[in-house]
Amino acid sequence: MLTEGARVEMRRCIKQPIPEIFAAWDAMKEAAEEHVRGDFVRAEALFRQADSPKVWEWLNSAWVGVTKNVVEMKPAGDTSVIPKSERDPDRNIAPHIRKAVLERDGYQCRYCGIPVVHADIRKIAAKLYPASVGWNNRDASKQHAGFQCLWLQFDHVEPHSHGGRSSTENVVISCALCNFGKDRFTLRQLHVEDPRLREPEHTGYDGLELLREFAVPKPRVPKAKKPAVDLCLSVQPAAGTERYFIPGAWVSSGYLLTPIIEGKSRWFKLSEEVKAEYAVRNGVGGCILVCHPKLLERRGINGALLLDTH
Repeated sequence: MLTEGARVEMRRCIKQPIPEIFAAWDAMKEAAEEHVRGDFVRAEALFRQADSPKVWEWLNSAWVGVTKNVVEMKPAGDTSVIPKSERDPDRNIAPHIRKAVLERDGYQCRYCGIPVVHADIRKIAAKLYPASVGWNNRDASKQHAGFQCLWLQFDHVEPHSHGGRSSTENVVISCALCNFGKDRFTLRQLHVEDPRLREPEHTGYDGLELLREFAVPKPRVPKAKKPAVDLCLSVQPAAGTERYFIPGAWVSSGYLLTPIIEGKSRWFKLSEEVKAEYAVRNGVGGCILVCHPKLLERRGINGALLLDTH
């Protein structure tokens, strides 16, 4: 906290980024590229590498007990909290505003400048690599450090509680620390420079958006009665069938659904001849599909590339 008579100095952000953050980003970016190339083992290892204890400590020491980030509790000329009835009713920021802000700022924190990644991408990575991309919403100690630190946020520069609008003029892209560590406080209280006075820096960070095509699509399958038994259990191969591991696949309402494979997603109706179970291979989550090879051929899938050798 600022002492009386102390010199007031503004800073760019609450806490200066450390080199390990950018090393984690490099590992995550390479992991995404390896996944696209089909090297799931290498991708899993890189995501695990990005789960850096030093990055976790850098972030969590600053977004727990955020009052310690305040430099001056009552700076002269600062704004004040206004009644809830006078605040912008759209506290959560409308989708079109979020889109415009992201297009303007890109995948980079406007405060500290580190790359950021949308939560959607983290969820995709966690589903594809559950062994290395852990995420527990109730326990920060069980959240992947890289995705936690680079978690894209939409930040109200002027706090919503002080009359800040949910507009493109008042909302900027930020990382987790610069948003949660800022909390309800003003820039003057934190002695942080207004990021809007600097032009957005377009450094080419892509937010790992190349993983978005591997998102599990919402099921769009024919209506069917719920099977009397769970057809996802006891997958013992019948005569003429093979076991295939499909990364990112899942089971819903008696169907196995796949992520995009060779341009489109597929579905398989489960039966006594077509069975499935959840599995993890080399840290990659997905499903084992047990069926006749011709079933994959009819759907344009090269089964030889998916044979389960475990």
